[in-house]
Amino acid sequence: MTIAIVGSSNIDFAARVAQLPKPGQTVSAKDYMTGPGGKGCNQAIAVARLGQMPVFISKIGNDVLGRSLIDTLNAEGFDTNQLIQSADAQTGTALISIDDAGENIITVAGGANMTMSRADIREKQVFLEHCNYLLVQLECPVVAIACAMKYAREAGATIILDPAPVPDRVVLRDLMELTDIVTPNISECSAMTGIHPDNDETAHAAASKLHEMGARIVVIKMGSRGAFYSDGDQSGRVEPFDVAAIDTVAAGDCFNGGLAVALHDGRPLRDAVRFACATGALATTRYGAADAAPTLDQVLSLMESAD
Repeated sequence: MTIAIVGSSNIDFAARVAQLPKPGQTVSAKDYMTGPGGKGCNQAIAVARLGQMPVFISKIGNDVLGRSLIDTLNAEGFDTNQLIQSADAQTGTALISIDDAGENIITVAGGANMTMSRADIREKQVFLEHCNYLLVQLECPVVAIACAMKYAREAGATIILDPAPVPDRVVLRDLMELTDIVTPNISECSAMTGIHPDNDETAHAAASKLHEMGARIVVIKMGSRGAFYSDGDQSGRVEPFDVAAIDTVAAGDCFNGGLAVALHDGRPLRDAVRFACATGALATTRYGAADAAPTLDQVLSLMESAD
């Protein structure tokens, strides 16, 4: 029984700036770094560092950046045979600016990610049929992601959808019918439901709409307000952890990785959401995307210190 992730892989180029540039403005960076990124890769490395080596299915280019990603994942202990190499497209990249408050703007060039197809997923069907949790995001073509969801769901897996970026309503409807657990942040939840979940009352109303769309469990990532959860019968909000945030790029992805690991390990929903909050919080205390993912010991230590 394993966790599988189907999603994007990028090489991130991240620049630290005092203030984010306005349209037409050039700003000087204090420094910059490169490293692995993409929502799929971020979630996969987060899961691995929490002690559950996942199956990671992603598409990269046959180029220098792709080889760099393979080296990084090998170093983390992954079986990189599940990566798909494109003969034509380049490995995806993300251009990120991060200001002193930890806020960011991101431009993604999807590259090989955007060539992932049903045929690619069909070749990996056996791995999807043997996972018990599948994490997906929407930085790859929806037809490929939906195909992966169908294979895993037909085999009895629990599907966790990170609805980013939020698709149009027809596509969203179809995806939600295949979803067990949906994990939007505030802006994504607002786009999906028309309700801005900035307190418990509005979060509960938004969760009800998401249940109506098909999700059995709703977890809304509320940033500095923690996370709201609902399974249709019980709901509540987990308070955030008090950390010194410097970079929020991969916080949501690490949250999702933490949620999958905690549920896979049998934690009740509220405890799993708290574990996910701790994972996401720690990711904001260091620079980088996938590189910011914490270890299991670090997450447990933060949870114990807050008790």
